Amino acid sequence: MRELSWLGSSKVLLITLWILINGIDTKHAHASVVDSQSIVNLKNSNVVRYCVDPDWLPYEAIVDGRHTGISSDYLALLAHYTNLTFVLVPTSSWRQSLELLKQGECELTPILNQTPKRDQYLSFSQVFFKSPNVLVSLKSQPFLQGFENIGNRLLAIPKDYRLVEYVQRYYPSLNTILTSNERQGLEKVANGEVDVFVGSMFSVNAYIQQQGLTSLKIAGWGGPEDELRIGVIKAKKTLLPQINAGLAKITQADHNAIYKKWHNITVIEDIDYSVVIQVGTVLGMLILFLLYRTICVSKYNVHLEKNNKQLQQLHLELEQKNSDLDFLAQHDPLTKLFNRQYFNQTFLDDPRQPQQNKQANNNISLVVIDIDFFKAINDKHGHTVGDKILVQVAQVLQASVRDLDVVARWGGEEFVVVCQHVALHDATELCQRITDELTHFHFYNNIKVTCSYGIALLKDNEPIQACFERADGALFKAKQSGRNQYCSA
Repeated sequence: MRELSWLGSSKVLLITLWILINGIDTKHAHASVVDSQSIVNLKNSNVVRYCVDPDWLPYEAIVDGRHTGISSDYLALLAHYTNLTFVLVPTSSWRQSLELLKQGECELTPILNQTPKRDQYLSFSQVFFKSPNVLVSLKSQPFLQGFENIGNRLLAIPKDYRLVEYVQRYYPSLNTILTSNERQGLEKVANGEVDVFVGSMFSVNAYIQQQGLTSLKIAGWGGPEDELRIGVIKAKKTLLPQINAGLAKITQADHNAIYKKWHNITVIEDIDYSVVIQVGTVLGMLILFLLYRTICVSKYNVHLEKNNKQLQQLHLELEQKNSDLDFLAQHDPLTKLFNRQYFNQTFLDDPRQPQQNKQANNNISLVVIDIDFFKAINDKHGHTVGDKILVQVAQVLQASVRDLDVVARWGGEEFVVVCQHVALHDATELCQRITDELTHFHFYNNIKVTCSYGIALLKDNEPIQACFERADGALFKAKQSGRNQYCSA
């Protein structure tokens, strides 16, 4: 954005218009900031000193000495629902915040993951916010899907983040480098200094939009999702029942409002305080030279119309990016099928009772499918050809099922089909139909592809998880019996 002729920089106008479009929940007040001497003088046991990550938007940050972000809104709600008062202790880095927590100078931090190392000096509340982690690479790099496919690539991780412990524990052979924060990690990928970065999807999205890092893409999932909690030092763990009770009072409407507020934000540019001087100068000139008022207003209107068009275009681009992220959260980036997370949330994590899930005349069958000898295809032809085979098999599955059936990629070369309103023999016919289609399909490099199938019909009062395990067991029998066949549980 460029400057307006008589009202200073358009940044002020853009931020004002953004507030009018998206709205600000006025009840989510910022936590107060006091100096160190005032903190010492606080005697009320209901006053809690807290530290945050000063550079982790949209989760939290310190801007102009004030706490802002998702955790700020949740902390304001918690103060409303409890008799606690929260006082910010400003820090310059997340590492400094952790050190102050270890020393007891800070008593609470409002949003972080629980890890074994942090358990040594913190006690944790219930989970109140979840977010997936993603791998980020240049667009020229292939889809990695997960840590297991990174290979010899150099992986950047923000230091002192939970992901460092996770990678060291489960993937100790990976080549890693620690960065000061997520922003630095993304810049290193964009500059070609590292190959892959892992971080939270929401903050990664915010940094990519803020910095204009258009050469980057999301290349896969980065381990388990963040399960964010409030952490308090051991000396203050008696606050946890009160904190958990306050979190329980937060309504779903409150959660949705915070999510929408911060999921759609785009930081356009930091405010330049020289604008205040420029505006004052322009206003003074307008007062002294009233003869030019008509000309100045006319110029302002022209610039305002131009900037409004730019803002509308920015809003459209942001909506498209949010739509892309929503699609990615539920779909496999390679095959475009539903992914494992969608399957878990829709079926395995369904809180309804089994008898509610299985309505009258709505028989549900699960079919677990595994490509035979897929590892041999990768070893012989390479992973690029293997990816093409996965895409073609997904096309065959989509063409073979009905519109109301759900096809998901479970992981690797394994797929799951949820068939509704079908009996067991209908599911076996589907497996035979897929087998016939695979036989006649022309795969890349004339590779012959077969699959093994495990089938299970959901019983009365049976959880979906138990039905899935039976289908998975039937798949194992089919593979043990020679593959390219189906077995039912």
